[in-house]
Order: sequence, then C-alpha cells, then structure tokens
Amino acid sequence: MKPWFAGERGAYFFLLLGIGLILLFAALEWRFPAEEQLRSASGRVTWNQSTRGALYFAIGADRRQFVLYAKGDAEGRQRQAVLDAVMYPLTVRFDPQRPSRNGYGEGDFHTVYGIAVGGKEVVGLDAVRASYRRDNLIALVMGLIFAAYGGQRVRNASAARAAGGTPPGRRSR
Repeated sequence: MKPWFAGERGAYFFLLLGIGLILLFAALEWRFPAEEQLRSASGRVTWNQSTRGALYFAIGADRRQFVLYAKGDAEGRQRQAVLDAVMYPLTVRFDPQRPSRNGYGEGDFHTVYGIAVGGKEVVGLDAVRASYRRDNLIALVMGLIFAAYGGQRVRNASAARAAGGTPPGRRSR
C-alpha cells in the first residue's frame, strides 16, 4: 500500500479526489432551488419527530410530510417555530419537484427551505441558502487543497520521468 500511496498513482488519486470534491460543491450549489421553484403549504403541525440532523413533521389535514435539515437551520429558529406550531398554523416553503424517501417514515418528504408564522418569515431564503453554502464550502476548500497537492505531486512525478529518473514510489528493475 505504501508504494502506491507515495507514488504516481497516489498523486493522481489526490488530484482526482480534489476535482471530485470541487464537482460535488458545484452540484450541491446547482441543485439548490430558485425562489420561483418553491411552493407553500399551510396548516398546523399534526406530528413531529426530531432526530440528530433533522426534524420530520407533517402539517395540515392532508398530512403532507416535510423534513427540516439542521444544515439549513444554523440558528435553530425554524426548528423552534415547528415545535411551537401545534398551537397555531405555519406556512412552509418547499420544492415539490424533489421529494425524497427515507428509511425513517412512509411516503414522500419535502425539504423545507423556509417557514413563516403569521405571514412573517422566521428565516429568509437567503439565510437558508447561506447556511447550506457554509456547509458546502468545506467540500470546496478540501477539493482545492487536494487538487493543488495532487497536481504538485503529478508535476513532480512527470518531471522525474522526463529527467530519466524513477518517479517516487516506483522501483527500478
């Protein structure tokens, strides 16, 4: 394992890992819905279940199901609004084109991108987008680091091969 990791193959591994993380960041940013894609649903919370990274709940008579990820609610204000909404109705903004199924419950769950109580937004879409972006920036930074490190190692290995030497990690026969 050590010769592979230290050699030219390892250099390409780091380069491709970095490129993959950069593409992951781009895909996550591209998939975030635009404001005109979002729809609203209103009603009282009929059930909720909290997990470590999300809050699952249903609202209204039709019991449409939603999931509020902690990733999009950095301050926990939306979560608190949902937990308090047993007494009064709330309005949820979601993307109807991207329902998800999970092993937690039956049926489709829609990701929440904003909650309003009494017509007043608890947290705006820009704040939710900023919370998601802050998490996603980790992938971008790591991708840039790995791509730079892998690129430097690939360049060093190519220079060693061009000079007639053995690239690091290769055994001469």
